[in-house]
Amino acid sequence: MDFTYNTFYIIEQQIPFGKSYTFILSVLVMSTSQGGNPAIERLNQRMSRLTTMEGRQKVLGFVPRSSDVIVATPMKCGTTWMQQIMHQLRSGGDMTFTDIDEVVPWIELAYDVGLDLDAEHKYQPRCFKTHASYDVCPKGGKYILVYREPCASFYSAFNFFTGIHFQPEEVTLDEFVKNMISPNKKIRANYFQHLLSWWPKRNDPNVLFLLYEDMLDDLGSAVRAVASFMGIDDEASITNAVKMSTFDFMKQSRDKFASNLVSSHRNKALGISEGVRLHRVATGSATKGREIMDEWTKQAAQEMWNEIVTKETGFQDYSDFREALKREKQS
Repeated sequence: MDFTYNTFYIIEQQIPFGKSYTFILSVLVMSTSQGGNPAIERLNQRMSRLTTMEGRQKVLGFVPRSSDVIVATPMKCGTTWMQQIMHQLRSGGDMTFTDIDEVVPWIELAYDVGLDLDAEHKYQPRCFKTHASYDVCPKGGKYILVYREPCASFYSAFNFFTGIHFQPEEVTLDEFVKNMISPNKKIRANYFQHLLSWWPKRNDPNVLFLLYEDMLDDLGSAVRAVASFMGIDDEASITNAVKMSTFDFMKQSRDKFASNLVSSHRNKALGISEGVRLHRVATGSATKGREIMDEWTKQAAQEMWNEIVTKETGFQDYSDFREALKREKQS
């Protein structure tokens, strides 16, 4: 069973708060304990405890302004990268923040880390991040979607959690990926369902679709697309944002992208040592995940793509999806 932050949105919208909520959530968590790798079960249980009831209620009440810009990617598809791009575009080069989540808040965890979603931002437009699928994402703002080849995304997530939620010898990449793509019908927040939920909105005027691989190939064009979407046309800001959004530049300021704000809350909530941090700036490889992943795991991911994405869109795989999106943008 794959517990992600969207899980809480869905549960709260379908059942009332109070004892019935607690009971059903407990049943879902306990269901992960019926056999399987204990480290995977521990990961799922930890993720289910990450946000508080008060925090989830605050999120459900958040209504973005029409000018707000929200990056709404699946996990490990360039979220932090896009946070940096958006902030540099609107600020003209500000790096005085201590944590990127302070200036581009994570909607799901904002309340729990002491941030007010309704507060004014130092720079305009206000910018946020979320991993929410369309059906549960707060409506009313402008949305940037970034997708990445799924196996690369899964491999990045595996590295992201290794050493924090489990040790390298406790969980194999195959076990981790199959847990992430678990086809549990009550949990509608995995990569494939996220893509399927946003795809029909791709041509809406308040939605911008981008691909991670295209950003790697031509960062300048991607930053310009984001700038146009945000209503920013200052050439100096755009040029500076490109320079300050390269992986080399971000690695030089690695601590600003280490989830310090989120980690403090997360570690306390999940019983993790206080000093542990999640460094989110990695190699940026678009192919390493597929190169390392064994054929059985890749096949499992492809089968889930077939079941969820192909059935509704006709796209046979990620390459097919990428080509279709490129053709649409060129037409």
